[in-house]
Amino acid sequence: MQTPVFPNTFIIGVQKAGTTTLNDWLSQHPEIYGYDTLKDVHLFARFKNMAEIKERLQQEPVPYKGEPVVLQSAVNYVFYEQMLRDIALQQPEAKLIIILRNPVQRAFSAYGYFKKMLREKRTVHEALMYKPKDALPFSKENNDITYIEHGFYFIQIKNCLKYFKKEQLLVLEYEELKNPQVLLQKIFTFLQVNPSFQPNLEAKNVTGTTKSTALQKGIIGQNKLKKFIIKYLVDFWMPVTRRKKLKAKLFEMNTTKAAPAKTAAKDTSDTTGIKQYLEGLYKEDVKQLDALLQTNFYSNWFAAKESEQPKQAISNA
Repeated sequence: MQTPVFPNTFIIGVQKAGTTTLNDWLSQHPEIYGYDTLKDVHLFARFKNMAEIKERLQQEPVPYKGEPVVLQSAVNYVFYEQMLRDIALQQPEAKLIIILRNPVQRAFSAYGYFKKMLREKRTVHEALMYKPKDALPFSKENNDITYIEHGFYFIQIKNCLKYFKKEQLLVLEYEELKNPQVLLQKIFTFLQVNPSFQPNLEAKNVTGTTKSTALQKGIIGQNKLKKFIIKYLVDFWMPVTRRKKLKAKLFEMNTTKAAPAKTAAKDTSDTTGIKQYLEGLYKEDVKQLDALLQTNFYSNWFAAKESEQPKQAISNA
Protein backbone atom coordinates (compact mmCIF):
# COMPACT_ATOMS: atom_id res chain seq x y z
CA MET A 1 0.00 0.00 0.00
CA GLN A 2 1.10 3.52 -0.69
CA THR A 3 0.61 6.77 1.22
CA PRO A 4 -2.75 8.21 0.11
CA VAL A 5 -2.45 11.43 -1.88
CA PHE A 6 -5.66 13.38 -2.29
CA PRO A 7 -6.24 14.66 -5.86
CA ASN A 8 -5.52 18.30 -6.62
CA THR A 9 -6.99 18.22 -10.14
CA PHE A 10 -10.39 16.93 -11.25
CA ILE A 11 -12.16 16.28 -14.53
CA ILE A 12 -15.69 17.08 -13.35
CA GLY A 13 -17.84 16.39 -16.45
CA VAL A 14 -19.77 16.11 -18.50
CA GLN A 15 -21.31 12.74 -19.26
CA LYS A 16 -20.56 11.35 -22.77
CA ALA A 17 -18.18 14.15 -23.72
CA GLY A 18 -14.86 12.31 -24.00
CA THR A 19 -13.80 12.42 -20.35
CA THR A 20 -12.49 8.83 -20.33
CA THR A 21 -10.31 9.52 -23.35
CA LEU A 22 -9.06 12.79 -21.88
CA ASN A 23 -8.34 11.16 -18.52
CA ASP A 24 -6.25 8.50 -20.29
CA TRP A 25 -4.30 11.08 -22.30
CA LEU A 26 -3.53 13.24 -19.28
CA SER A 27 -2.56 10.30 -17.05
CA GLN A 28 0.24 9.40 -19.46
CA HIS A 29 2.06 12.68 -18.76
CA PRO A 30 5.12 12.09 -16.53
CA GLU A 31 4.13 15.05 -14.33
CA ILE A 32 0.55 13.83 -13.83
CA TYR A 33 -0.49 11.00 -11.51
CA GLY A 34 -3.91 9.64 -12.46
CA TYR A 35 -6.16 7.52 -10.26
CA ASP A 36 -7.13 5.36 -13.23
CA THR A 37 -9.10 2.72 -11.32
CA LEU A 38 -11.14 5.50 -9.68
CA LYS A 39 -12.39 6.90 -13.00
CA ASP A 40 -16.06 7.82 -12.52
CA VAL A 41 -15.99 6.91 -8.83
CA HIS A 42 -17.62 9.79 -6.97
CA LEU A 43 -15.44 9.84 -3.88
CA PHE A 44 -17.80 11.78 -1.62
CA ALA A 45 -20.83 9.66 -2.56
CA ARG A 46 -19.17 6.23 -2.60
CA PHE A 47 -17.34 6.60 0.73
CA LYS A 48 -18.67 7.81 4.09
CA ASN A 49 -15.74 9.96 5.18
CA MET A 50 -12.17 11.01 4.40
CA ALA A 51 -10.77 7.99 6.25
CA GLU A 52 -12.57 5.64 3.83
CA ILE A 53 -11.49 7.73 0.85
CA LYS A 54 -7.85 7.59 1.94
CA GLU A 55 -8.08 3.84 2.48
CA ARG A 56 -9.30 3.41 -1.11
CA LEU A 57 -6.63 5.77 -2.49
CA GLN A 58 -4.01 3.51 -0.92
CA GLN A 59 -5.18 0.59 -3.07
CA GLU A 60 -4.21 2.18 -6.39
CA PRO A 61 -1.83 -0.32 -8.06
CA VAL A 62 0.52 2.23 -9.66
CA PRO A 63 2.64 3.93 -6.97
CA TYR A 64 2.68 7.71 -6.60
CA LYS A 65 6.15 9.09 -7.40
CA GLY A 66 5.76 12.73 -6.41
CA GLU A 67 4.03 13.98 -9.57
CA PRO A 68 2.87 17.61 -9.02
CA VAL A 69 -0.55 17.00 -10.59
CA VAL A 70 -2.76 14.34 -9.00
CA LEU A 71 -5.80 13.68 -11.20
CA GLN A 72 -9.16 12.06 -10.51
CA SER A 73 -12.14 12.11 -12.86
CA ALA A 74 -15.87 11.58 -12.40
CA VAL A 75 -18.35 12.90 -14.95
CA ASN A 76 -21.07 13.79 -12.47
CA TYR A 77 -19.09 15.89 -10.00
CA VAL A 78 -20.42 19.00 -11.74
CA PHE A 79 -23.99 17.64 -11.72
CA TYR A 80 -24.27 17.67 -7.91
CA GLU A 81 -23.50 20.88 -6.06
CA GLN A 82 -22.80 18.95 -2.85
CA MET A 83 -19.88 17.18 -4.52
CA LEU A 84 -18.40 20.46 -5.71
CA ARG A 85 -18.69 21.77 -2.15
CA ASP A 86 -16.99 18.66 -0.77
CA ILE A 87 -14.09 18.99 -3.22
CA ALA A 88 -13.69 22.66 -2.28
CA LEU A 89 -13.62 21.84 1.43
CA GLN A 90 -10.83 19.29 0.95
CA GLN A 91 -8.94 20.99 -1.87
CA PRO A 92 -9.88 24.70 -2.16
CA GLU A 93 -7.09 25.40 -4.67
CA ALA A 94 -7.99 22.46 -6.92
CA LYS A 95 -7.92 22.84 -10.69
CA LEU A 96 -11.03 21.68 -12.51
CA ILE A 97 -11.48 20.61 -16.13
CA ILE A 98 -14.85 20.22 -17.82
CA ILE A 99 -15.72 19.25 -21.40
CA LEU A 100 -19.08 20.45 -22.72
CA ARG A 101 -20.87 18.84 -25.65
CA ASN A 102 -23.92 19.95 -27.63
CA PRO A 103 -26.55 18.96 -25.03
CA VAL A 104 -28.88 17.40 -27.61
CA GLN A 105 -26.12 15.18 -29.03
CA ARG A 106 -24.98 14.40 -25.50
CA ALA A 107 -28.46 13.18 -24.53
CA PHE A 108 -28.71 10.82 -27.52
CA SER A 109 -25.20 9.49 -26.90
CA ALA A 110 -25.94 8.87 -23.22
CA TYR A 111 -29.14 7.03 -24.14
CA GLY A 112 -27.20 4.80 -26.55
CA TYR A 113 -24.59 4.11 -23.88
CA PHE A 114 -27.07 3.07 -21.19
CA LYS A 115 -28.91 0.92 -23.72
CA LYS A 116 -25.62 -0.84 -24.34
CA MET A 117 -25.10 -1.21 -20.59
CA LEU A 118 -28.54 -2.87 -20.32
CA ARG A 119 -29.67 -0.20 -17.87
CA GLU A 120 -32.15 1.55 -20.17
CA LYS A 121 -35.37 -0.22 -21.12
CA ARG A 122 -37.39 2.81 -22.26
CA THR A 123 -37.79 3.86 -25.88
CA VAL A 124 -35.76 6.85 -26.99
CA HIS A 125 -38.93 8.97 -26.88
CA GLU A 126 -39.82 7.89 -23.32
CA ALA A 127 -36.28 8.40 -22.05
CA LEU A 128 -35.34 11.70 -23.67
CA MET A 129 -38.68 13.37 -23.03
CA TYR A 130 -38.67 12.41 -19.32
CA LYS A 131 -38.19 15.30 -16.91
CA PRO A 132 -38.44 14.79 -13.13
CA LYS A 133 -40.50 17.32 -11.19
CA ASP A 134 -38.26 17.64 -8.15
CA ALA A 135 -34.61 18.28 -7.43
CA LEU A 136 -32.58 15.10 -7.76
CA PRO A 137 -30.82 13.46 -4.81
CA PHE A 138 -27.68 11.48 -5.62
CA SER A 139 -28.46 7.93 -6.73
CA LYS A 140 -27.24 5.62 -9.47
CA GLU A 141 -30.46 6.12 -11.44
CA ASN A 142 -30.59 9.91 -11.08
CA ASN A 143 -26.87 10.05 -11.67
CA ASP A 144 -27.03 8.45 -15.09
CA ILE A 145 -30.37 8.29 -16.88
CA THR A 146 -31.97 11.70 -16.30
CA TYR A 147 -30.88 12.84 -19.72
CA ILE A 148 -32.48 16.30 -19.89
CA GLU A 149 -31.08 17.60 -16.58
CA HIS A 150 -27.52 16.68 -17.50
CA GLY A 151 -27.65 19.11 -20.42
CA PHE A 152 -28.43 22.25 -18.42
CA TYR A 153 -24.83 23.42 -18.19
CA PHE A 154 -25.39 27.00 -17.03
CA ILE A 155 -26.66 26.12 -13.57
CA GLN A 156 -23.96 23.46 -13.15
CA ILE A 157 -21.14 25.87 -14.02
CA LYS A 158 -22.77 28.59 -11.92
CA ASN A 159 -22.77 26.23 -8.92
CA CYS A 160 -19.14 25.38 -9.59
CA LEU A 161 -18.18 29.06 -9.48
CA LYS A 162 -19.73 29.38 -6.03
CA TYR A 163 -16.81 27.37 -4.67
CA PHE A 164 -13.97 27.95 -7.15
CA LYS A 165 -12.54 30.97 -8.95
CA LYS A 166 -12.89 31.19 -12.72
CA GLU A 167 -9.15 30.82 -13.16
CA GLN A 168 -9.35 27.40 -11.45
CA LEU A 169 -11.78 26.13 -14.09
CA LEU A 170 -10.87 25.17 -17.67
CA VAL A 171 -13.94 24.83 -19.89
CA LEU A 172 -13.44 22.85 -23.10
CA GLU A 173 -15.67 21.90 -26.01
CA TYR A 174 -16.14 18.31 -27.15
CA GLU A 175 -15.22 19.22 -30.74
CA GLU A 176 -11.72 20.17 -29.54
CA LEU A 177 -10.96 16.46 -29.14
CA LYS A 178 -10.68 16.33 -32.94
CA ASN A 179 -7.48 18.37 -32.67
CA PRO A 180 -5.83 16.66 -29.69
CA GLN A 181 -2.38 18.25 -29.97
CA VAL A 182 -3.80 21.77 -29.65
CA LEU A 183 -6.22 20.68 -26.93
CA LEU A 184 -3.53 18.98 -24.86
CA GLN A 185 -1.20 21.97 -25.13
CA LYS A 186 -3.99 24.13 -23.71
CA ILE A 187 -4.61 21.72 -20.83
CA PHE A 188 -0.94 21.13 -20.03
CA THR A 189 -0.38 24.89 -19.94
CA PHE A 190 -3.35 25.27 -17.59
CA LEU A 191 -1.90 22.56 -15.33
CA GLN A 192 1.61 24.09 -15.53
CA VAL A 193 3.28 20.93 -16.80
CA ASN A 194 5.45 20.37 -19.89
CA PRO A 195 3.15 21.32 -22.81
CA SER A 196 5.20 19.47 -25.44
CA PHE A 197 4.48 15.94 -24.13
CA GLN A 198 2.75 13.68 -26.69
CA PRO A 199 0.64 10.82 -25.27
CA ASN A 200 -0.78 7.82 -27.11
CA LEU A 201 -3.97 9.28 -28.59
CA GLU A 202 -6.17 6.18 -28.71
CA ALA A 203 -9.83 6.95 -27.94
CA LYS A 204 -11.42 5.27 -24.90
CA ASN A 205 -14.99 4.33 -23.87
CA VAL A 206 -16.55 4.79 -27.32
CA THR A 207 -20.28 4.17 -26.87
CA GLY A 208 -20.83 1.87 -29.86
CA THR A 209 -23.19 -1.12 -29.71
CA THR A 210 -23.08 -4.48 -27.95
CA LYS A 211 -21.97 -7.57 -29.90
CA SER A 212 -23.33 -10.14 -27.45
CA THR A 213 -26.15 -9.32 -25.03
CA ALA A 214 -25.52 -12.57 -23.15
CA LEU A 215 -21.87 -11.65 -22.52
CA GLN A 216 -22.89 -8.11 -21.56
CA LYS A 217 -25.31 -9.48 -18.96
CA GLY A 218 -22.54 -11.69 -17.60
CA ILE A 219 -20.20 -8.72 -17.22
CA ILE A 220 -22.74 -6.30 -15.76
CA GLY A 221 -25.44 -8.40 -14.11
CA GLN A 222 -25.64 -8.58 -10.33
CA ASN A 223 -27.41 -11.16 -8.19
CA LYS A 224 -26.92 -12.53 -4.68
CA LEU A 225 -24.81 -15.49 -5.83
CA LYS A 226 -22.52 -13.31 -7.96
CA LYS A 227 -22.09 -10.81 -5.12
CA PHE A 228 -21.24 -13.65 -2.71
CA ILE A 229 -18.66 -15.14 -5.09
CA ILE A 230 -17.03 -11.75 -5.66
CA LYS A 231 -16.94 -10.86 -1.95
CA TYR A 232 -15.64 -14.16 -0.58
CA LEU A 233 -13.69 -15.70 -3.47
CA VAL A 234 -12.79 -13.26 -6.24
CA ASP A 235 -11.75 -10.36 -3.96
CA PHE A 236 -9.11 -12.57 -2.33
CA TRP A 237 -7.43 -13.50 -5.63
CA MET A 238 -8.18 -10.42 -7.70
CA PRO A 239 -8.20 -6.97 -6.05
CA VAL A 240 -10.88 -4.50 -7.14
CA THR A 241 -8.34 -2.43 -9.07
CA ARG A 242 -7.31 -5.38 -11.27
CA ARG A 243 -10.91 -6.53 -11.63
CA LYS A 244 -11.99 -3.12 -12.97
CA LYS A 245 -9.31 -3.28 -15.66
CA LEU A 246 -10.43 -6.77 -16.70
CA LYS A 247 -14.06 -5.63 -16.83
CA ALA A 248 -13.13 -2.64 -19.00
CA LYS A 249 -11.23 -4.92 -21.40
CA LEU A 250 -14.23 -7.25 -21.71
CA PHE A 251 -16.49 -4.27 -22.45
CA GLU A 252 -14.11 -3.14 -25.17
CA MET A 253 -14.02 -6.60 -26.76
CA ASN A 254 -17.83 -6.80 -26.73
CA THR A 255 -18.42 -3.40 -28.37
CA THR A 256 -18.67 -2.44 -32.03
CA LYS A 257 -18.03 1.14 -33.09
CA ALA A 258 -21.47 2.01 -34.48
CA ALA A 259 -22.43 5.66 -33.97
CA PRO A 260 -24.35 6.32 -30.70
CA ALA A 261 -27.02 8.38 -32.48
CA LYS A 262 -27.79 5.42 -34.76
CA THR A 263 -28.08 3.18 -31.73
CA ALA A 264 -30.66 5.50 -30.19
CA ALA A 265 -32.53 5.94 -33.46
CA LYS A 266 -33.31 2.21 -33.69
CA ASP A 267 -36.16 2.75 -31.23
CA THR A 268 -38.01 5.09 -33.55
CA SER A 269 -37.66 6.19 -37.15
CA ASP A 270 -38.46 9.80 -36.29
CA THR A 271 -36.25 11.52 -33.72
CA THR A 272 -36.61 14.96 -35.30
CA GLY A 273 -39.37 16.00 -32.90
CA ILE A 274 -37.30 14.98 -29.89
CA LYS A 275 -34.30 16.94 -31.13
CA GLN A 276 -36.41 20.04 -31.71
CA TYR A 277 -37.96 19.71 -28.26
CA LEU A 278 -34.55 19.40 -26.59
CA GLU A 279 -33.10 22.32 -28.56
CA GLY A 280 -36.01 24.46 -27.38
CA LEU A 281 -35.24 23.53 -23.78
CA TYR A 282 -31.52 24.19 -24.00
CA LYS A 283 -31.17 27.35 -26.09
CA GLU A 284 -31.79 29.88 -23.32
CA ASP A 285 -29.55 27.93 -20.93
CA VAL A 286 -26.69 28.01 -23.45
CA LYS A 287 -27.14 31.76 -23.99
CA GLN A 288 -26.81 32.27 -20.23
CA LEU A 289 -23.74 30.04 -20.21
CA ASP A 290 -22.10 32.12 -22.94
CA ALA A 291 -22.84 35.32 -21.02
CA LEU A 292 -21.30 33.85 -17.87
CA LEU A 293 -18.14 32.49 -19.50
CA GLN A 294 -17.79 34.81 -22.53
CA THR A 295 -17.91 31.79 -24.85
CA ASN A 296 -19.57 30.95 -28.18
CA PHE A 297 -21.32 27.66 -27.48
CA TYR A 298 -24.68 28.90 -28.77
CA SER A 299 -23.33 29.83 -32.19
CA ASN A 300 -21.37 26.57 -32.39
CA TRP A 301 -24.32 24.37 -31.44
CA PHE A 302 -27.46 26.11 -32.66
CA ALA A 303 -26.86 29.19 -34.82
CA ALA A 304 -25.91 27.24 -37.97
CA LYS A 305 -29.17 25.27 -37.83
CA GLU A 306 -31.18 28.46 -37.37
CA SER A 307 -29.61 30.04 -40.46
CA GLU A 308 -30.51 26.93 -42.49
CA GLN A 309 -34.20 27.02 -41.57
CA PRO A 310 -35.32 29.79 -44.01
CA LYS A 311 -33.45 28.08 -46.88
CA GLN A 312 -35.17 24.81 -46.08
CA ALA A 313 -38.55 26.54 -46.02
CA ILE A 314 -37.92 28.08 -49.47
CA SER A 315 -36.80 24.77 -50.97
CA ASN A 316 -39.92 23.06 -49.66
CA ALA A 317 -42.26 25.72 -51.13
